[in-house]
Amino acid sequence: MHQVRVTAVNGRKIQADGKWLTAIGNNAVSVGNLVWTDGKCVYGHHSDAGGASTIIGSKPDEIPLLIGKYTYSEGNQYGSYSAKKGVKIFGTGEKHDGMINTKSRFALVDNDEEQGRYWRDVNMDSNGNVYRISRGYADYFEGSSNVIGKDVEVIVNGGCVSSFSVQDYLDDVKADAEARVGNTNKGDSASSAINGKIFSADDYWLIVHAVGTAHKYIDYYPYLTAGSLTCYIVRRWLLTPQSSTLIYEESVYCHGWPLDNWGWDCEIDYSPPRILEVRLPLGDGYYYVLGGNPTPSITTSPHRGVGVYFIEYGGYTAYVYSPEDKLIATLSEETIGRWISATSHISLYKLSGDKYIIAVKDYGLFIAQNGKLTSLDVKPYNWRLCPLKNIKSWKKQEG
Repeated sequence: MHQVRVTAVNGRKIQADGKWLTAIGNNAVSVGNLVWTDGKCVYGHHSDAGGASTIIGSKPDEIPLLIGKYTYSEGNQYGSYSAKKGVKIFGTGEKHDGMINTKSRFALVDNDEEQGRYWRDVNMDSNGNVYRISRGYADYFEGSSNVIGKDVEVIVNGGCVSSFSVQDYLDDVKADAEARVGNTNKGDSASSAINGKIFSADDYWLIVHAVGTAHKYIDYYPYLTAGSLTCYIVRRWLLTPQSSTLIYEESVYCHGWPLDNWGWDCEIDYSPPRILEVRLPLGDGYYYVLGGNPTPSITTSPHRGVGVYFIEYGGYTAYVYSPEDKLIATLSEETIGRWISATSHISLYKLSGDKYIIAVKDYGLFIAQNGKLTSLDVKPYNWRLCPLKNIKSWKKQEG
């Protein structure tokens, strides 16, 4: 949450901080006022008779979950989570990629195979509009390891409203890898959006991952055979509609040569990951900070041509905060049994008091309360965790 100054008012629409926001509450807002916002809504309540502040009614505590059991004999199971009763399984259905809902609507959202789209995030507003971030599948050309990344698209319902190319990020790493090995070399590369969240057509963030490799054989005397030069570069950027920030970089350069026993030896110049601690919004003012250093181990493969491999990765710690900057949960190997990766899709919902439900999509569901995490031993396929007022209609349709 942060304060901004109002520049225009049109009913419940408030212009501030360069965008139109929605007023929540019963405070009258005028041009020039300082208001609190999470980037989407302006908040303010007062009582009608000058007493205590207005108390917002209790929220429904049933959250529909899409829970998968992937066997050949059965489809997904569907359940609802209740803060008082735990996870209830009540039906089976076909396999789906994910689920979204508002307080009154729900939808099952699958990847669009015919269009070659893979959803990075899906959201639904109170009017039922479905917002999606799509990363197109890569094209693979026969006889070559070159990968050309397709554009990332922002889609509202079925129509694309904006897109941008990942080619610039791909070219960035490939050119640097080729320059290290030699400018006559033809490098390989791959680029894709690996994570993101969409809140509206003009409010979203993405993490773009780009890999550039270059490899060249060189004459190695006195054996009149070939040595090898290899360079491998990884970079990640945080993208918003307004900016692009480099948040991760690592590289390996290897100069190898053959040995008498037909093995290989090499010199490795390894630059450990340089990571910018990054704040990633979760919506409604909540956010998480991705920090900590991955700890990759590298090795070389003693065969024709020197191969450099990353065989083991550590990961990040995700610190989840409230709009008031209060630490809600720490997601790490120690607390949830796994490292958080840059691809981890995190969502949460405040239940009551100091209790929250947190999901790491496709991995686990947790209760956070008073700084402690409790696993619910299910793997939700929800894009968002939202209550559903008409939970009975969900059960009736999917049960």
